[in-house]
Amino acid sequence: MLVLVAGVVTGQLVRPVPDPAVDLAITSSHAFPGQAPALPWPSGGQSVVHVDGLGTMGSSGGSAPTPTASVAKVMTAYVYLREHPLKPGEAGPVMTVSPQAAAQIPMRKQRGESILGVTANQRLTQRKALEALLVISANDVAHELARWDAGSDQAFAAKMNAAAQSLGMTGTRYTDPSGYDSTTVSTAADQVKLLRAAMRIPAFAEIVSKPAYVPDDGGATRQGGNYLLGQYGVIGGKTGYTDAAGGNFVFAARKDVQGVSTVIVGAVMGQQSPSAAGAVDAAQQLVIAAENALVAATLAPKGAKVAHVDDGLGGMTPLRAASPVTVVGWPGLTVPVGVEGDPPRQAGTGERVGTLTAGAAKVPLEPARTLDEPSIIERLIRLG
Repeated sequence: MLVLVAGVVTGQLVRPVPDPAVDLAITSSHAFPGQAPALPWPSGGQSVVHVDGLGTMGSSGGSAPTPTASVAKVMTAYVYLREHPLKPGEAGPVMTVSPQAAAQIPMRKQRGESILGVTANQRLTQRKALEALLVISANDVAHELARWDAGSDQAFAAKMNAAAQSLGMTGTRYTDPSGYDSTTVSTAADQVKLLRAAMRIPAFAEIVSKPAYVPDDGGATRQGGNYLLGQYGVIGGKTGYTDAAGGNFVFAARKDVQGVSTVIVGAVMGQQSPSAAGAVDAAQQLVIAAENALVAATLAPKGAKVAHVDDGLGGMTPLRAASPVTVVGWPGLTVPVGVEGDPPRQAGTGERVGTLTAGAAKVPLEPARTLDEPSIIERLIRLG
């Protein structure tokens, strides 16, 4: 009998304990009452407005691929920065402009392209090249970036298409790095997917927040086309225009809603205007309306017990919210509430053991009391 008891005790103690799990103690979703907002969509082209962490607020104009014009340069920068990362504020390596690029300047001027006006053997840092690309939409620099990275426009376009496929941009096809070719096409929804990914690259976000291009050689400052920067929370974007594309604009704006930083990303494509300004003006109205539509609800105050850790053997440790649980949305939207992260087996009060997610909001969770592993008694008497 003693041997049997000793064997059972030993078996219970050496058996692995279950992995702890976090369970919600508050509602798993929040529905905002009312009707979905009616945004002021432009009468032509196509548009999409998306809110990070929440989804698409609305769209108009269908999803047929349309020429991108210089909005293609968002992908050019995205691909280049993934291959050649830049730290925040870093200038990066210095590249030399090819004689071929300089020789094409008269042709680009004749066609009315936007250019920096490079010269043979001119030296540009990576950051200045990307600023010229994204701020003043320099086609000559777009083709040099393609050459520096992949050796040719064709090889670089293949990289652009591979990146588009990886992002789920099913209505997109790139044939050149500048977007001048009308065969480079995309959709508003695809461009929102791309800009969301690009804005997560710090160097990209830094560059598109600049209203003007300031050359290193002391030359004249040149204003960019995104004149919404600094207004209505707009933090970045890219304009584009050709006769075939019309006016295009992709944009990102940040709105603080009761302490929750909320990012709106949108695209306006195919505006029949003599410049990109038609798309920028349409986007301005969408940004204002989207920001005004955002509302918030507080599901739990700071310090409230909103979840608990289940040790798998009957032990429950409550978790409190390190900040108010505030969910942002718009009328007619239901926002899921959940938890992220694998909790540790042990933690002191005040330690972060997971995150409560509520749309765009992420609230750290901490134990209301010391989180301990199951005791010897709990391990001995477990049945499962």
